[in-house]
Amino acid sequence: MTQIDTQGLFILNGKEIVPYTINDEKMILCGVPGAFTYGCTTRHLPGFANNLSQLKSKGIHKVAFMSVNDAIVMNEWNKLHGHKDIDSVSDPLAVFSKRIKKDVDWGETFGTRCNRFAFLIEKGKVIKEFKDPFIEGVLAEL
Repeated sequence: MTQIDTQGLFILNGKEIVPYTINDEKMILCGVPGAFTYGCTTRHLPGFANNLSQLKSKGIHKVAFMSVNDAIVMNEWNKLHGHKDIDSVSDPLAVFSKRIKKDVDWGETFGTRCNRFAFLIEKGKVIKEFKDPFIEGVLAEL
């Protein structure tokens, strides 16, 4: 089990951008290439938003989505396509993505991004990486 170091992660709290922390709750952390990208917006985030009650019935207390977009963009994306109970987290300089070795360089057109993933985190530690990071895979493996 790997302890999560959240250095480099931020969240919009009211009008302030603050560091994001992970507490002892059992949660799912999803990484995506970018807010407002097709697969992330039409399938990944809405899949989790539409199944929060199912996740809660399996003991998941929180869901967070992170990307290399800034905290304001992540917040707006979640407001439009997600759910108020999902944390929208920013890794603006890909510090976190690089540390967990999920970074990918998409060149001049898209820059450094995060590969898609889903982790099960408990007591601040990664206890599982899901083979399929979309909701269907996560629910099947929980």
